[in-house]
Amino acid sequence: MNKVLSFIHLDFITVKPYLNLKNLCIFAGVALFMLVVNSSAGGAIGLVMAFAAIYASYPFAIGEKSNIDVLYTTLSISRNTVVLGRYLFALSLDILAGLSTFVLSFLVLTVMQKGFVAIQALSTIPVMFFVFSVIQAVQLPVYFSLSYAKAKVIAYTPLIVMSSAILLASNFINDALFLDKTVGLINWLAANFMATLVLGVVFWLIIMFVSYKVSVLLYRKRDF
Repeated sequence: MNKVLSFIHLDFITVKPYLNLKNLCIFAGVALFMLVVNSSAGGAIGLVMAFAAIYASYPFAIGEKSNIDVLYTTLSISRNTVVLGRYLFALSLDILAGLSTFVLSFLVLTVMQKGFVAIQALSTIPVMFFVFSVIQAVQLPVYFSLSYAKAKVIAYTPLIVMSSAILLASNFINDALFLDKTVGLINWLAANFMATLVLGVVFWLIIMFVSYKVSVLLYRKRDF
């Protein structure tokens, strides 16, 4: 476990130069714009977590440029450790982005004297975490299987599909039947909160486990 934690720390060090003050100010500026326009933390949290999901792929790009996988082999770092560390790094980055934006939202909306609903903002974090971690569960096996240059085109497909699905759903936003079904589903989920939560966690664990196993299998087949 110590090796996995050390590997996560190594990934953070790898990405740290790209999380400089300039980039952090850009992220904070975009989040601030979302907060001012919407007066709600949800959009800002989702947007910053999307940036974090993109940054989670940076170790692959940097590793390919410096041929760091050969170094892992030389140092006898098992491929299981590399894969598990990379997954935990990506998930940690997602959570860190969500919590940081939550704090920023609280400060900004309080100063603006807007209503900051803590429960609503906090509930956004697990929802966004679920969405982006599932997308990453699709992306990571691709990165472990191919070089970053080849993988990035394929890996961004889930994001494109999700965006297309949102646009498609927006076409039905004014449809009475669609709205009725959506409201009915939301009410059912709220009425069966514990069952929904348990099923969601189990579903998420299955997806992440399968994704991890596929990544290990594909990564072991690569020659360095």
